[in-house]
Amino acid sequence: MIAKIAANTLFLSFSQISARLLGFIYFIFLARYLGVATFGIYNFTLAFIYNFIPVADFGLERLVLRDISREPEKISFYLARLLPLRFLLSLIAYFGALLLGIFLGQSLQQIFYLGIFGLFIFPYSFTYLLSSFLNAREKMEYMSFAVIAGQLLIFILGVIFVLLKLPLSVIFLTGFLGQSVVTLVFLFKAGSWGLPLGWIIDKKFISKSLSQSWAFAFLLILAVIYLRISLILVGLLKGDYYTGLYGSAFKFIEAIILVPQSLALALFPLSARLFLEDKEKLKRVYRKGLGILLLFSLPFALFLIIGSKLIIGLTYGQSYMAAAPVLAILSVSLILFFVNVLPGNIIQNSPQFKRFLPWALVNFLITLILCLFLIPRFSIIGAAWAVVGGEFAGLIINNLFVWKILKK
Repeated sequence: MIAKIAANTLFLSFSQISARLLGFIYFIFLARYLGVATFGIYNFTLAFIYNFIPVADFGLERLVLRDISREPEKISFYLARLLPLRFLLSLIAYFGALLLGIFLGQSLQQIFYLGIFGLFIFPYSFTYLLSSFLNAREKMEYMSFAVIAGQLLIFILGVIFVLLKLPLSVIFLTGFLGQSVVTLVFLFKAGSWGLPLGWIIDKKFISKSLSQSWAFAFLLILAVIYLRISLILVGLLKGDYYTGLYGSAFKFIEAIILVPQSLALALFPLSARLFLEDKEKLKRVYRKGLGILLLFSLPFALFLIIGSKLIIGLTYGQSYMAAAPVLAILSVSLILFFVNVLPGNIIQNSPQFKRFLPWALVNFLITLILCLFLIPRFSIIGAAWAVVGGEFAGLIINNLFVWKILKK
Protein backbone atom coordinates (compact mmCIF):
# COMPACT_ATOMS: atom_id res chain seq x y z
CA MET A 1 0.00 0.00 0.00
CA ILE A 2 2.81 2.42 0.94
CA ALA A 3 4.61 1.58 -2.31
CA LYS A 4 1.44 2.35 -4.29
CA ILE A 5 0.99 5.70 -2.55
CA ALA A 6 4.64 6.54 -3.16
CA ALA A 7 4.36 5.60 -6.84
CA ASN A 8 1.19 7.63 -7.32
CA THR A 9 2.66 10.62 -5.50
CA LEU A 10 5.76 10.32 -7.69
CA PHE A 11 3.68 10.18 -10.88
CA LEU A 12 1.59 13.18 -9.91
CA SER A 13 4.48 15.18 -8.49
CA PHE A 14 6.63 14.53 -11.55
CA SER A 15 3.84 15.49 -13.93
CA GLN A 16 2.87 18.57 -11.96
CA ILE A 17 6.46 19.71 -11.54
CA SER A 18 7.21 19.09 -15.24
CA ALA A 19 4.04 20.84 -16.36
CA ARG A 20 4.58 23.72 -13.97
CA LEU A 21 8.18 24.06 -15.11
CA LEU A 22 7.03 24.26 -18.71
CA GLY A 23 4.23 26.62 -17.72
CA PHE A 24 6.62 28.76 -15.73
CA ILE A 25 9.11 29.04 -18.60
CA TYR A 26 6.20 29.97 -20.86
CA PHE A 27 5.01 32.47 -18.26
CA ILE A 28 8.44 34.14 -18.13
CA PHE A 29 8.61 34.14 -21.91
CA LEU A 30 5.25 35.93 -22.11
CA ALA A 31 6.20 38.37 -19.34
CA ARG A 32 9.28 39.48 -21.24
CA TYR A 33 7.60 39.66 -24.65
CA LEU A 34 4.26 41.19 -23.67
CA GLY A 35 5.40 43.87 -21.22
CA VAL A 36 4.05 44.48 -17.71
CA ALA A 37 0.63 45.96 -18.62
CA THR A 38 -0.29 43.43 -21.35
CA PHE A 39 1.06 40.67 -19.13
CA GLY A 40 -1.35 41.96 -16.49
CA ILE A 41 -4.25 41.46 -18.91
CA TYR A 42 -3.04 37.92 -19.53
CA ASN A 43 -2.82 37.21 -15.79
CA PHE A 44 -6.25 38.64 -15.05
CA THR A 45 -7.90 36.64 -17.85
CA LEU A 46 -6.38 33.34 -16.72
CA ALA A 47 -7.24 33.92 -13.06
CA PHE A 48 -10.81 34.94 -13.92
CA ILE A 49 -11.55 31.89 -16.08
CA TYR A 50 -9.80 29.43 -13.75
CA ASN A 51 -12.33 30.39 -11.09
CA PHE A 52 -15.04 28.76 -13.23
CA ILE A 53 -13.32 25.40 -13.71
CA PRO A 54 -14.79 24.07 -10.44
CA VAL A 55 -18.23 25.19 -11.64
CA ALA A 56 -17.80 22.84 -14.62
CA ASP A 57 -16.66 20.10 -12.26
CA PHE A 58 -19.18 20.85 -9.50
CA GLY A 59 -17.52 18.39 -7.16
CA LEU A 60 -18.03 15.44 -9.51
CA GLU A 61 -14.35 14.45 -9.58
CA ARG A 62 -14.26 14.16 -5.79
CA LEU A 63 -17.54 12.25 -5.88
CA VAL A 64 -16.02 9.81 -8.39
CA LEU A 65 -12.86 9.47 -6.30
CA ARG A 66 -14.90 8.67 -3.21
CA ASP A 67 -17.48 6.32 -4.75
CA ILE A 68 -15.45 4.49 -7.40
CA SER A 69 -12.52 3.89 -5.03
CA ARG A 70 -15.04 2.00 -2.86
CA GLU A 71 -17.10 0.40 -5.68
CA PRO A 72 -14.97 0.19 -8.87
CA GLU A 73 -17.52 -2.06 -10.59
CA LYS A 74 -19.79 0.99 -11.06
CA ILE A 75 -17.47 2.79 -13.50
CA SER A 76 -19.65 2.19 -16.58
CA PHE A 77 -22.83 3.26 -14.79
CA TYR A 78 -21.34 6.49 -13.43
CA LEU A 79 -19.40 7.49 -16.54
CA ALA A 80 -22.29 7.26 -19.01
CA ARG A 81 -24.44 9.46 -16.77
CA LEU A 82 -21.79 11.96 -15.75
CA LEU A 83 -20.66 12.82 -19.30
CA PRO A 84 -23.83 14.74 -20.29
CA LEU A 85 -23.97 16.35 -16.86
CA ARG A 86 -20.35 17.49 -17.17
CA PHE A 87 -21.06 19.02 -20.59
CA LEU A 88 -24.05 20.95 -19.23
CA LEU A 89 -22.00 22.23 -16.29
CA SER A 90 -19.25 23.31 -18.70
CA LEU A 91 -21.77 25.39 -20.64
CA ILE A 92 -22.96 27.00 -17.41
CA ALA A 93 -19.37 27.73 -16.37
CA TYR A 94 -18.44 29.26 -19.74
CA PHE A 95 -21.41 31.57 -20.05
CA GLY A 96 -21.31 32.32 -16.32
CA ALA A 97 -17.78 33.69 -16.74
CA LEU A 98 -18.86 35.93 -19.60
CA LEU A 99 -21.91 37.21 -17.73
CA LEU A 100 -19.87 37.99 -14.61
CA GLY A 101 -17.33 39.86 -16.72
CA ILE A 102 -20.15 41.98 -18.17
CA PHE A 103 -21.65 42.52 -14.70
CA LEU A 104 -18.27 43.75 -13.37
CA GLY A 105 -18.11 46.30 -16.17
CA GLN A 106 -15.18 44.82 -18.06
CA SER A 107 -14.42 46.25 -21.49
CA LEU A 108 -15.64 44.54 -24.65
CA GLN A 109 -12.06 43.60 -25.45
CA GLN A 110 -11.65 41.94 -22.05
CA ILE A 111 -14.95 40.07 -22.49
CA PHE A 112 -13.66 38.89 -25.87
CA TYR A 113 -10.46 37.60 -24.24
CA LEU A 114 -12.52 35.79 -21.61
CA GLY A 115 -14.61 34.19 -24.35
CA ILE A 116 -11.57 32.97 -26.28
CA PHE A 117 -9.62 31.59 -23.35
CA GLY A 118 -12.75 30.16 -21.70
CA LEU A 119 -13.24 27.70 -24.57
CA PHE A 120 -10.61 25.46 -23.02
CA ILE A 121 -13.09 24.59 -20.23
CA PHE A 122 -14.87 22.11 -22.55
CA PRO A 123 -11.99 19.76 -23.50
CA TYR A 124 -10.42 20.19 -20.06
CA SER A 125 -13.60 19.07 -18.32
CA PHE A 126 -13.92 15.93 -20.46
CA THR A 127 -10.30 14.89 -19.97
CA TYR A 128 -10.27 15.35 -16.23
CA LEU A 129 -13.59 13.60 -15.71
CA LEU A 130 -12.08 10.50 -17.32
CA SER A 131 -8.90 10.99 -15.29
CA SER A 132 -10.90 11.02 -12.07
CA PHE A 133 -12.16 7.47 -12.78
CA LEU A 134 -8.60 6.31 -13.34
CA ASN A 135 -7.41 8.14 -10.21
CA ALA A 136 -10.10 6.33 -8.20
CA ARG A 137 -8.52 3.06 -9.34
CA GLU A 138 -5.16 4.52 -8.20
CA LYS A 139 -3.89 4.74 -11.80
CA MET A 140 -2.45 8.24 -11.57
CA GLU A 141 -0.16 7.87 -14.60
CA TYR A 142 -2.99 8.76 -16.99
CA MET A 143 -3.63 12.06 -15.27
CA SER A 144 0.12 12.64 -15.30
CA PHE A 145 0.10 12.21 -19.07
CA ALA A 146 -2.81 14.65 -19.44
CA VAL A 147 -1.10 17.28 -17.32
CA ILE A 148 2.25 17.11 -19.12
CA ALA A 149 0.89 16.72 -22.66
CA GLY A 150 -1.58 19.57 -22.28
CA GLN A 151 1.01 21.99 -20.95
CA LEU A 152 3.61 20.96 -23.54
CA LEU A 153 1.21 21.62 -26.42
CA ILE A 154 0.20 24.99 -24.97
CA PHE A 155 3.88 25.88 -24.56
CA ILE A 156 4.79 24.98 -28.15
CA LEU A 157 1.79 26.70 -29.70
CA GLY A 158 2.17 29.76 -27.49
CA VAL A 159 5.83 30.29 -28.32
CA ILE A 160 5.10 29.92 -32.05
CA PHE A 161 2.19 32.38 -31.91
CA VAL A 162 4.21 34.97 -29.95
CA LEU A 163 7.22 34.73 -32.26
CA LEU A 164 4.87 35.16 -35.22
CA LYS A 165 3.61 38.32 -33.45
CA LEU A 166 0.01 37.16 -33.53
CA PRO A 167 -2.51 39.10 -31.40
CA LEU A 168 -3.19 38.33 -27.74
CA SER A 169 -6.54 36.76 -28.62
CA VAL A 170 -4.76 34.05 -30.65
CA ILE A 171 -2.33 33.42 -27.79
CA PHE A 172 -5.32 32.83 -25.51
CA LEU A 173 -6.57 30.20 -27.98
CA THR A 174 -3.60 27.93 -27.19
CA GLY A 175 -5.40 26.62 -24.08
CA PHE A 176 -8.32 25.30 -26.11
CA LEU A 177 -6.13 23.87 -28.87
CA GLY A 178 -3.69 22.11 -26.52
CA GLN A 179 -6.40 20.60 -24.32
CA SER A 180 -8.40 19.47 -27.37
CA VAL A 181 -5.52 17.30 -28.59
CA VAL A 182 -5.26 15.62 -25.16
CA THR A 183 -9.03 15.11 -25.12
CA LEU A 184 -8.90 13.34 -28.49
CA VAL A 185 -6.26 10.94 -27.12
CA PHE A 186 -8.46 10.14 -24.11
CA LEU A 187 -11.49 9.77 -26.37
CA PHE A 188 -9.83 7.17 -28.60
CA LYS A 189 -8.08 5.30 -25.77
CA ALA A 190 -10.95 5.28 -23.24
CA GLY A 191 -12.15 1.78 -24.13
CA SER A 192 -8.73 0.16 -23.79
CA TRP A 193 -8.26 1.95 -20.45
CA GLY A 194 -11.41 0.36 -19.04
CA LEU A 195 -13.58 3.45 -19.47
CA PRO A 196 -16.61 2.53 -21.61
CA LEU A 197 -18.06 5.77 -22.94
CA GLY A 198 -21.79 6.34 -23.01
CA TRP A 199 -24.34 9.14 -23.02
CA ILE A 200 -27.31 8.56 -20.75
CA ILE A 201 -29.41 11.43 -19.44
CA ASP A 202 -30.66 10.02 -16.16
CA LYS A 203 -32.51 12.80 -14.33
CA LYS A 204 -32.79 10.81 -11.11
CA PHE A 205 -29.06 10.06 -11.08
CA ILE A 206 -28.21 13.66 -11.96
CA SER A 207 -30.37 14.93 -9.12
CA LYS A 208 -28.82 12.47 -6.68
CA SER A 209 -25.26 13.23 -7.83
CA LEU A 210 -25.71 16.99 -7.56
CA SER A 211 -27.30 16.62 -4.14
CA GLN A 212 -24.18 14.75 -3.02
CA SER A 213 -21.58 16.77 -4.93
CA TRP A 214 -22.80 20.32 -4.30
CA ALA A 215 -20.91 20.45 -1.01
CA PHE A 216 -17.69 19.34 -2.76
CA ALA A 217 -18.43 21.97 -5.41
CA PHE A 218 -19.03 24.71 -2.88
CA LEU A 219 -15.74 23.96 -1.13
CA LEU A 220 -13.79 23.63 -4.39
CA ILE A 221 -15.22 26.82 -5.88
CA LEU A 222 -14.37 28.68 -2.68
CA ALA A 223 -10.85 27.19 -2.67
CA VAL A 224 -10.14 28.16 -6.28
CA ILE A 225 -11.51 31.70 -5.92
CA TYR A 226 -9.68 31.97 -2.59
CA LEU A 227 -6.38 31.10 -4.28
CA ARG A 228 -6.75 33.83 -6.91
CA ILE A 229 -8.90 36.43 -5.15
CA SER A 230 -5.89 38.61 -4.34
CA LEU A 231 -4.77 38.66 -8.00
CA ILE A 232 -8.28 39.40 -9.28
CA LEU A 233 -8.80 42.22 -6.78
CA VAL A 234 -5.42 43.73 -7.67
CA GLY A 235 -6.65 43.73 -11.28
CA LEU A 236 -10.00 45.30 -10.41
CA LEU A 237 -8.64 47.83 -7.90
CA LYS A 238 -5.18 48.68 -9.23
CA GLY A 239 -5.20 47.91 -12.96
CA ASP A 240 -3.21 45.92 -15.50
CA TYR A 241 0.29 47.15 -14.58
CA TYR A 242 0.09 46.12 -10.93
CA THR A 243 -1.64 42.88 -11.90
CA GLY A 244 1.38 42.07 -14.05
CA LEU A 245 3.76 42.74 -11.16
CA TYR A 246 1.74 40.82 -8.58
CA GLY A 247 1.07 37.93 -10.96
CA SER A 248 4.79 37.54 -11.67
CA ALA A 249 5.47 36.94 -7.96
CA PHE A 250 2.37 34.86 -7.27
CA LYS A 251 3.22 32.47 -10.10
CA PHE A 252 6.05 31.01 -8.02
CA ILE A 253 3.63 30.17 -5.21
CA GLU A 254 0.98 28.81 -7.57
CA ALA A 255 3.55 26.53 -9.21
CA ILE A 256 5.11 25.17 -6.03
CA ILE A 257 1.90 24.35 -4.15
CA LEU A 258 1.07 21.68 -6.71
CA VAL A 259 3.70 19.50 -5.01
CA PRO A 260 1.70 19.12 -1.76
CA GLN A 261 -1.54 18.94 -3.74
CA SER A 262 -0.16 15.88 -5.53
CA LEU A 263 0.52 14.14 -2.21
CA ALA A 264 -2.97 15.01 -0.96
CA LEU A 265 -4.59 13.66 -4.14
CA ALA A 266 -2.56 10.44 -3.96
CA LEU A 267 -3.67 9.94 -0.35
CA PHE A 268 -7.36 10.65 -1.01
CA PRO A 269 -8.48 7.10 -2.00
CA LEU A 270 -6.59 5.67 1.01
CA SER A 271 -8.17 8.28 3.30
CA ALA A 272 -11.62 7.38 1.99
CA ARG A 273 -11.09 3.70 2.89
CA LEU A 274 -9.37 4.28 6.23
CA PHE A 275 -12.09 6.66 7.36
CA LEU A 276 -14.49 3.72 7.23
CA GLU A 277 -12.12 0.92 8.25
CA ASP A 278 -9.38 2.20 10.60
CA LYS A 279 -9.61 5.74 11.96
CA GLU A 280 -6.60 5.26 14.26
CA LYS A 281 -4.41 4.43 11.27
CA LEU A 282 -5.85 7.45 9.46
CA LYS A 283 -4.71 9.65 12.37
CA ARG A 284 -1.16 8.33 11.99
CA VAL A 285 -1.20 8.86 8.21
CA TYR A 286 -2.49 12.40 8.71
CA ARG A 287 0.18 13.30 11.29
CA LYS A 288 2.98 11.90 9.13
CA GLY A 289 1.59 13.70 6.09
CA LEU A 290 1.55 17.04 7.92
CA GLY A 291 5.12 16.54 9.11
CA ILE A 292 6.37 15.65 5.64
CA LEU A 293 4.60 18.62 4.07
CA LEU A 294 6.03 21.03 6.66
CA LEU A 295 9.57 19.77 6.07
CA PHE A 296 9.09 19.94 2.30
CA SER A 297 7.89 23.54 2.50
CA LEU A 298 10.86 25.00 4.38
CA PRO A 299 13.56 24.78 1.66
CA PHE A 300 11.19 26.30 -0.92
CA ALA A 301 10.16 29.14 1.39
CA LEU A 302 13.69 29.99 2.56
CA PHE A 303 15.02 29.96 -1.00
CA LEU A 304 12.33 32.38 -2.19
CA ILE A 305 12.64 34.68 0.84
CA ILE A 306 16.42 34.98 0.68
CA GLY A 307 16.66 35.15 -3.10
CA SER A 308 13.54 37.14 -3.99
CA LYS A 309 15.37 40.07 -5.64
CA LEU A 310 17.76 37.85 -7.54
CA ILE A 311 14.97 35.51 -8.63
CA ILE A 312 12.70 38.28 -9.94
CA GLY A 313 15.58 40.04 -11.67
CA LEU A 314 16.87 36.92 -13.41
CA THR A 315 13.49 35.53 -14.44
CA TYR A 316 11.46 38.58 -15.41
CA GLY A 317 13.97 41.41 -15.80
CA GLN A 318 14.43 44.83 -14.21
CA SER A 319 10.96 46.08 -15.16
CA TYR A 320 9.48 43.59 -12.66
CA MET A 321 11.77 44.34 -9.68
CA ALA A 322 8.91 45.93 -7.71
CA ALA A 323 7.55 42.39 -7.36
CA ALA A 324 10.56 41.19 -5.27
CA PRO A 325 9.20 42.22 -1.83
CA VAL A 326 5.85 40.69 -2.80
CA LEU A 327 7.56 37.36 -3.50
CA ALA A 328 9.35 37.47 -0.13
CA ILE A 329 6.06 37.98 1.73
CA LEU A 330 4.19 35.35 -0.29
CA SER A 331 6.94 32.86 0.53
CA VAL A 332 5.78 32.93 4.16
CA SER A 333 2.34 31.85 2.99
CA LEU A 334 3.93 28.96 1.08
CA ILE A 335 4.63 27.09 4.34
CA LEU A 336 0.97 27.47 5.29
CA PHE A 337 -0.21 26.44 1.81
CA PHE A 338 1.74 23.17 2.16
CA VAL A 339 0.23 22.09 5.47
CA ASN A 340 -3.26 23.34 4.55
CA VAL A 341 -3.77 20.96 1.61
CA LEU A 342 -4.06 17.78 3.69
CA PRO A 343 -7.06 18.55 5.97
CA GLY A 344 -9.36 18.43 2.93
CA ASN A 345 -8.86 14.65 2.64
CA ILE A 346 -10.27 14.10 6.13
CA ILE A 347 -13.00 16.71 5.89
CA GLN A 348 -14.32 15.58 2.49
CA ASN A 349 -14.50 11.94 3.57
CA SER A 350 -16.37 12.76 6.76
CA PRO A 351 -20.16 12.63 7.28
CA GLN A 352 -19.68 16.04 8.92
CA PHE A 353 -18.33 17.48 5.67
CA LYS A 354 -21.27 19.82 5.10
CA ARG A 355 -20.87 21.26 8.60
CA PHE A 356 -17.45 22.52 7.54
CA LEU A 357 -18.81 24.66 4.70
CA PRO A 358 -19.70 27.69 6.88
CA TRP A 359 -16.18 27.62 8.30
CA ALA A 360 -14.68 27.46 4.81
CA LEU A 361 -16.80 30.48 3.93
CA VAL A 362 -15.52 32.29 7.04
CA ASN A 363 -11.93 31.59 5.92
CA PHE A 364 -12.71 32.96 2.46
CA LEU A 365 -14.39 36.07 3.87
CA ILE A 366 -11.41 36.76 6.14
CA THR A 367 -9.13 36.75 3.09
CA LEU A 368 -11.57 38.85 1.06
CA ILE A 369 -11.87 41.46 3.83
CA LEU A 370 -8.09 41.57 4.26
CA CYS A 371 -7.69 42.10 0.49
CA LEU A 372 -10.31 44.86 0.37
CA PHE A 373 -8.70 46.59 3.35
CA LEU A 374 -5.02 46.18 2.46
CA ILE A 375 -4.90 46.45 -1.36
CA PRO A 376 -6.29 50.02 -1.62
CA ARG A 377 -3.84 51.13 1.11
CA PHE A 378 -0.69 49.12 0.38
CA SER A 379 -1.24 47.92 -3.20
CA ILE A 380 0.47 44.62 -4.08
CA ILE A 381 2.31 44.46 -0.74
CA GLY A 382 -1.07 44.52 0.98
CA ALA A 383 -2.35 41.77 -1.32
CA ALA A 384 0.57 39.53 -0.31
CA TRP A 385 -0.04 40.06 3.42
CA ALA A 386 -3.75 39.35 2.89
CA VAL A 387 -2.80 35.92 1.50
CA VAL A 388 -0.59 35.21 4.54
CA GLY A 389 -3.42 36.22 6.88
CA GLY A 390 -5.95 34.07 5.05
CA GLU A 391 -3.71 31.00 5.13
CA PHE A 392 -2.99 31.44 8.84
CA ALA A 393 -6.72 31.61 9.53
CA GLY A 394 -7.19 28.50 7.39
CA LEU A 395 -4.53 26.59 9.34
CA ILE A 396 -6.43 27.16 12.59
CA ILE A 397 -9.92 26.53 11.18
CA ASN A 398 -9.00 23.42 9.19
CA ASN A 399 -7.13 21.61 11.93
CA LEU A 400 -9.62 22.39 14.68
CA PHE A 401 -12.27 20.76 12.50
CA VAL A 402 -10.09 17.80 11.48
CA TRP A 403 -9.12 16.84 15.01
CA LYS A 404 -12.73 17.16 16.09
CA ILE A 405 -13.62 14.61 13.37
CA LEU A 406 -10.77 12.23 14.18
CA LYS A 407 -11.54 12.15 17.91
CA LYS A 408 -15.02 10.72 17.28
